[in-house]
Order: sequence, then C-alpha cells, then structure tokens
Amino acid sequence: TWTLTALNVTEGSASGSWFNTGTTGSGTLSGTRIARLGGPRIRFVNPPGATPGAIVTVSGLRLSGGALTFNSALSPTILLADATRIVATVPSGVASGPAKVTTGAGTAESPLPFSVDVRSPPVVLGNATTAGTAPSAVAVSPDGRKFYIADRGSRTIRVVRTSTLVDLRSPVVLSGIPRSIVASPDGRRVYVASQGEGVLFMDAASAFVHDLIPLATINDEGRDNPQGLALSPDGTLLAVSEGSSGGAVKVYRVSDKFLLHDKAPGANLAPLGVAFSPDGARVYVAVADLTPAAGSLQVYDTDTGVLLDNDNTVGIQPTALAVTPDGKFVHVTNQSDNTVSVYDTQTGNIVQPVTAVGTSPTGIAISPDGVDVFVANKGSDSVSVYRVASGAGAAAPLTVGSQPVAVAINPQGTTAYVSNVMTNPVVVEIGGMRTLTITRAGTGIGTVRSSPVGIDCGTQCQAQFPFGQAITLTPVASAGSNFSRWSGAGCGNAITLNSSMTCTAVFNSSSPPPSSSSGGGCFIATAAYGSDMAADVMTLRRFRDDTLNAWALGRGFVRLYYRYSPPLADYIRGRDGVRATVRAALKPLVLAIRHPQGAAGLTLALLLAVLGWRRIRRRRAATQS
Repeated sequence: TWTLTALNVTEGSASGSWFNTGTTGSGTLSGTRIARLGGPRIRFVNPPGATPGAIVTVSGLRLSGGALTFNSALSPTILLADATRIVATVPSGVASGPAKVTTGAGTAESPLPFSVDVRSPPVVLGNATTAGTAPSAVAVSPDGRKFYIADRGSRTIRVVRTSTLVDLRSPVVLSGIPRSIVASPDGRRVYVASQGEGVLFMDAASAFVHDLIPLATINDEGRDNPQGLALSPDGTLLAVSEGSSGGAVKVYRVSDKFLLHDKAPGANLAPLGVAFSPDGARVYVAVADLTPAAGSLQVYDTDTGVLLDNDNTVGIQPTALAVTPDGKFVHVTNQSDNTVSVYDTQTGNIVQPVTAVGTSPTGIAISPDGVDVFVANKGSDSVSVYRVASGAGAAAPLTVGSQPVAVAINPQGTTAYVSNVMTNPVVVEIGGMRTLTITRAGTGIGTVRSSPVGIDCGTQCQAQFPFGQAITLTPVASAGSNFSRWSGAGCGNAITLNSSMTCTAVFNSSSPPPSSSSGGGCFIATAAYGSDMAADVMTLRRFRDDTLNAWALGRGFVRLYYRYSPPLADYIRGRDGVRATVRAALKPLVLAIRHPQGAAGLTLALLLAVLGWRRIRRRRAATQS
C-alpha cells in the first residue's frame, strides 16, 4: 500500500509512506519525476553498474531517435537502437548517476542511478546460510538486496535477504526438480528450469508461480547444469537448454511464450550452460560430448537461430559459461578435465585454456568490473579466482563447503554467493557488506560523520560498507561539549571494516550535568533506540526538560539518572535483545507522556477494574462461607 502525503507537480517531487501487508514491513518514500506522459520512458539499465568499455542495454518505451547520456553528460557509442532499447558502450570518464534518453517528446531518466563504482568481491569468507538440502543454482536480484536458491534436494525455491542471509519467506515447494535459475533485469520475475515441469515464471517478491512453459524434456541426466537458463539483456528473450543427450536449446519470447527457435546440437551431445552476449545479438551454448570426448562452444544468432560458429573445441564436459562485460571473451568451465576454455569473440578462436582452477570446475561468474573470474570447483570444495586479463590466479583457492556447483555475484561486485550441494553451510558468502553502527555516550553532545559517506550521526547512525573498507570517522562536538574518546574494539578516527562493528563516540559536557533545561543526552533511551534523534527519545528529553526539571523532586531524579545511567547505557548498547526489551519497556511511558489524558483514563479504568475484581472476590468468599 502506497500513500502519497506530499506532491509538487512543478518540481516533479513527491513523498509518502508504504506498508506491506504480507511482510508487515513499512517505511517512508520520496520520489522524483523520471518521465512524462507521452514521452520516452526508461524501465531499467542492464547491467545496473559497469566500468568504461562495458556494453549496457537501456530498456524502455518510445526510445526511437533518442540521444543517450550518462550522469556526466557523456554520450556513449550506440551499437543498436530501436523503440524499446538502446545498446551502447560505456564511455571513459563517465560518473555514477542516472542515464537519460532525450527525444523530441521529452527526456526520461533511469529509475535507479547507473553506477560505475563496481568491483570484484574480496576473496575472503563472509557469512553463510545453513537452510536447505542441495542447492543446484543461485541468482542475485538486480538491486543486490536478495538472492534466489534453486534447491534440487528439497525441491524448493528460497528467497534470501543478502544483508542477513535470512530467508524472507517460507520456501516455495515445487513438484519438479529445480536445476537452473535466473532473475529478470527489471527485478520483477525469477525463472526456474525444473525437471519434470518446465520453465516456471515466478514473482520475484512473493515467489508465486504465475506461469509455465511446459517442457518435459528438461533433464540433465544427473549432470550439473547451474546455468541452463539465460535472459537477453533487455529481458524479452529466454534461452533454456534441455541438458539431455540429443537435447535442444530453445529460445522463447517471454511476453507470450512464443518459441522463436529450437536447435539440437546432435546425437550424444548435451547442451548445458547458455548465455547471451551483452548486446543480445548472440547465444552461446556449452555442449558436452557424452561419448565422452572434448565438447564445444556453439554460437547462434539470437534473432534467426542460425549457427554462426561451431568449430570451437573446448574441454571435456563443458558445463557453464560467462561472458565478459565488454563482450570480448567467453569463459567455459570443463568439469571433467579441470580447465576453463576462453573463446575470443573477435577472432572466433579458443585461446590457451586456463588451468588456475581446482578439480571439477562447474559454476562460473565474472565480476562486474570485468577483472576477475570466480569458479566453483565441485571436486576440490573450493572457489578459484583468476584474472581475466592474464588467466593467472588472483588469490589462493577459497574453501567454501562440500561440492560447490554454482556461483553468482552481486551486481555491484561486493559479494559472491556459492552453493554447496552436499553439506551445510549450503550457501556461502564471499566478500560482502559489513555494518558500521555509531552510538554516542557521555554527558555532552556531538555528531559523527564518515568518509566514504554513509554515517551522519545525528540522524544516520548505521550504514553498510564493503568488506575491508577503510573508513575515516570525524567526531564534531557541539558548543559546550568536547569529544573525549572512542569506545569499542578497533574503534577510532580511522578503522578498517573487516567485520560488523559498533563504535561509541564519547562526548563530555564542558559544564556539570544539567540540573535544568539543557538539551543533554538521555543515555539509556539513546542506547536503546540507537539515535538521540529518535522520536521517542526526543519525547523523553522534552519531558525531562519541561516537567521533571520544573520541580525539586524531579531535578533530584535527573541528577541520580546522570550519575548511574551511563554504565547501564553501555551495557544496553551492544545487546540487540536488551535494546528491544528496553524499547518495549519505555513505550508505555512515552505514550503516557504524549497522551496524558488517555494515560489518566487508562489508569482510572485499571483502578476501577481492580476494585471491581476485589468486590467480586469478597462476594464469592461471603457466598462460600
């Protein structure tokens, strides 16, 4: 449920609130105009972040004849343009910000800013989730806020929040066996290749299955096929490999499930991993020869299904593939000879195989900046990382669990997720975001800001930063106060965020604790709510200043509070369960302060109820006697 509370048509801005009845989540919203009726409209940019040289697709409506610019007003090289898409190369010097398309009918901005601040995940273990049985594939949403797990052991689809690795809802149980999964670039759908069912169309928010392409021929015959589904960059076409001996690769139009073409590589050949080129013009297929012998990489024209290139011998049992963001190279894992083959799309040749991987390389993903390749090694229980440019190992293999088969990377490149089909933890995070929480203590007042931007406490006292981020914290004392010290392990003006941290800035007053209205801190409430700008904290502060300090007994209570509350606040601050309990305990007091007449009425009602109950008990006692 969305409710607009303010709208400025002239400036094109709005604000309001939202509430989700399914999850009971709620929050506020603010918005800005991104298009006008009758003019061009941008639905999304795919990928949502990239570095110069990468190929991106701007998908939308009424884009014909449009001029595309990025935030820096730089115009990219246009590779293809029509009414619903513009395919372009990201120019050098571009900055993060909205993409814009300008036509004779007006200008449209992308709903989300295009980011050039993409990276490769740090090769360190992050968190893990243990729920599930045997996940065979994993995909990340385009906003990076959740990922999806296809679990072939429990026959379920799971939706997991990336910040906590906790399931957002109960798993969705399928009748078939899920083998591959992919998220749509607009964030609205998830597609699943399910053995015994076909291709499922699922709502990305609820995981509700609302459509199906029945395909009884999806059967990998016991082979891993974590990347047997692919979407075109504009999200309009879906390629699915059947995975069986003599099986085919089928390309469907998503809007009406129309089969555009159906190509079978041949007898004793099993099509496994599939991928589109970044410009959407080609479909790449990893084809395993089941005799067994060396497999091949086949290249098809997306629109016609014509076989463009078949003379590309790779290793034994090629399984999955990934294309570099600039479209120049395709990397193919060869599960049975422990190599990765690299196909040069410009020359049409296979270059020297990469051997800097482990045993039975299966799933593969390339970082959004195009620097590193991540390979899940099923046989050696590890993930290998090597450089795109050289093929040399970027780091020592990382042990992640038992039989990892799939890997997917957050679109910003901060995190990778690896699924293990044999044991817990079933999904392991590599790299990832860490949370920095700032609290304030002492008898004084002050603010804390961070560089990079994120913390402005005051109001924004918690933020997420990439693993290993170096952060500078600047405490600024208010008039009449001074910054005293930092409290917390590893805390200071300069920190490195290798794990989630809570740092306390201690500000002391230049004068004794307040005995009258002064604006000093409410230590226990601030610790419980995490910010002295929280509405309930401000209510308690006003009660102290306007009511307690107005009479002698109240001032005495305030003095005792300032003497004994700081140690209690320190204890509360680092314990989430205690903080929640204290907030619940303070809530009746806050409500009583805000609504004194209601509180008095409630007190009277409770008193009358007690008196009535006592009278009833006396009557019962008299009757029994």
